[in-house]
Amino acid sequence: MKSRASSLLRWLTLISIFLAGSQLHAQYERIQLRVYGLDCELCARGVAASVTRLVGVKFVQVHLKEGIVDVVLKPDSNFRMSSLRKRIRENGFRPMEAKVTALGKFQGSRFEVTGSGESYEVSVAAQKSAPPIELTFEAR
Repeated sequence: MKSRASSLLRWLTLISIFLAGSQLHAQYERIQLRVYGLDCELCARGVAASVTRLVGVKFVQVHLKEGIVDVVLKPDSNFRMSSLRKRIRENGFRPMEAKVTALGKFQGSRFEVTGSGESYEVSVAAQKSAPPIELTFEAR
């Protein structure tokens, strides 16, 4: 009986360590990136297919009239905005400003996306709620 309880305790400890570690991943939820020069249907399909292959991407939709690549991300992925911008450049286009929804915390006046190492200067008053904070902001 003791060995069974001890075994159960070990499993619970391992599971809690795993779950705590998964909280360290980046928490981008959605990125709506304006892309300069994206103006034909064939190009839009190519960009969407290329971005879809990035690790952590759940869904991509291109809004051709607005020149927006709308990326919805999987929860707890380690996605980085820099990867998206790089992929857009590799496809021959220029990434511009983005509307970002992400979880993170404030470090002074900068908003740090949880676990990604990426941070942004935002014009939102400092939040007093405990991290992680969900915030939608403009990123350049």
